[in-house]
Amino acid sequence: MGLKFRFWGRGSASKVEPANGNKQIPWRRVTAGLLLASVATLMTIACGGSSSSNLQQTANTSGALYTFAGDTPSCDVLSFGVFLTGMNLHRAGKPSTSQVTVWPTNTSPTSPVVEMSTLRDIMTVANLTAIPPGSYDQIILKVIVNSASTYDATQSPPFKRFSPTINSNSVTINLQPALTITSGKVSALMIDLDLPQSLNVDSQGQLTGTIDWVFSGFPVVASGTTGFGEMDSIYGFIRSLNSSSPGAGFTGSLLVQTHSATAIGNGPALNVDLTDTTDLCMDGACGVPVSEIDQLTTGNYVEVNAYIDQNGNVVAKRIQVEDRESLSEKLLAYLGPVLDVTKDANGNVIQFDMLVRETEPPDATNIPNSTAVTVYVSQSTTFNPLLISPDLLNLASSGNLDFAVNTIVPGQEVVVHGVFSKASGGITTVTANSVYPRFQSVQGLFSSLMGSPGSDNKTGVFQMAPCNGLLTSNPFMVVTDGQTVFENASGLSTLSPTTPLLARGQMYLNVNGSTMNGIQIPAGTVVLVANRVRQF
Repeated sequence: MGLKFRFWGRGSASKVEPANGNKQIPWRRVTAGLLLASVATLMTIACGGSSSSNLQQTANTSGALYTFAGDTPSCDVLSFGVFLTGMNLHRAGKPSTSQVTVWPTNTSPTSPVVEMSTLRDIMTVANLTAIPPGSYDQIILKVIVNSASTYDATQSPPFKRFSPTINSNSVTINLQPALTITSGKVSALMIDLDLPQSLNVDSQGQLTGTIDWVFSGFPVVASGTTGFGEMDSIYGFIRSLNSSSPGAGFTGSLLVQTHSATAIGNGPALNVDLTDTTDLCMDGACGVPVSEIDQLTTGNYVEVNAYIDQNGNVVAKRIQVEDRESLSEKLLAYLGPVLDVTKDANGNVIQFDMLVRETEPPDATNIPNSTAVTVYVSQSTTFNPLLISPDLLNLASSGNLDFAVNTIVPGQEVVVHGVFSKASGGITTVTANSVYPRFQSVQGLFSSLMGSPGSDNKTGVFQMAPCNGLLTSNPFMVVTDGQTVFENASGLSTLSPTTPLLARGQMYLNVNGSTMNGIQIPAGTVVLVANRVRQF
């Protein structure tokens, strides 16, 4: 494999250990695109009033365990889907053979394919299952690669699919502190893939094509109003609707079908509970009463901002309803980054190539993960805002930034809704009905602060040098405000050009130039309006 790699490791300072020895993860949000919630034997949490949507009733002799998965990023890996084929927990103080199977079991037969390339600064839910109470000090994990691709400027489109050789598909992860499972309680466990350390390279920094898995793990503690974690990007399509209360404090729920675990069978599903304060966004506007969810139809693709509370309920803060999908009609949602664009004389995009990390509904036969499709844009194609973060929308609006036919740029994460066609021996094409942006994390180096930061040391603009080759063609700036969260830095004035960072938010191409936070943004600059900045 001839691709020269650029990647950075993440320091241990990113993880915070409270006094009780368990770990919280304030440096990460959760994206629950993948949750095995169709587990028939999970218990109702005795003390918490669970909605019984994700946690079904069993004997009170078990505890419920969420397993989260995350990734230490590498710059030019555009997709890296790992299939967590099996996981056991070792009982602390017992012989090595004293293990409990988390999956596969009769009630949790498999886990999803986890797309690690999207987990920069966030994590996903890999599994939810019932576990006997006790103390566990090791994870025994079995992992294979489902699909992978890298940026490659010599190719058109600029990516290369690869199939690495795994030296061992089994890895043992020591837990310090140990994980404690309590009857009738919800616990959570984090497993983190160090992708740069797992991908073997030669002395020239080129991939050798082999993998030696490097994982870490630790218990997660629920705290505050967001419980086990805020999820800013649950995604999938609606399988069913419930306009009646599923439990105390909830007004209804959605069963969201997410990515398939394998090429066959149904993928995982996630019950999302609604409250009186859940903001429902439909037809380009938010504030739709939650009581109107019964007007939705199954098959609609949704993006959800939610959190997992201490009782294991997934509670929606805001839901954006997008197009309706139909596998039988070849009408799908395609998720991934833009690879290149073709524009007309007026600067409007008429087609673009995108890397499809996954489709909703899954369609592995026609459109495998980590492959490219060509998207055709017509006058009837709509370009729509992502409404689930009002602060980022307001921040973008202050600089006249818009997601439109003339602002599509390579490296931008999008969802395309449309019908695909597949010519014999040719690339798959999609006729786009609509296009939406997605949240994304950009990795790179801080270059310079533009002007002086605001009095809060959070409001301002800085230049950044992304390390992903897709984002190196345009000047790149990050715009922040008082609601932006800074991790491992007290604010803008403490960002350093010697330490890599991740900026998470929504990306725009500033076509005409504008002023944001008192700073002039030149025309042709790519702008990330950020809700989170983390120094490594």
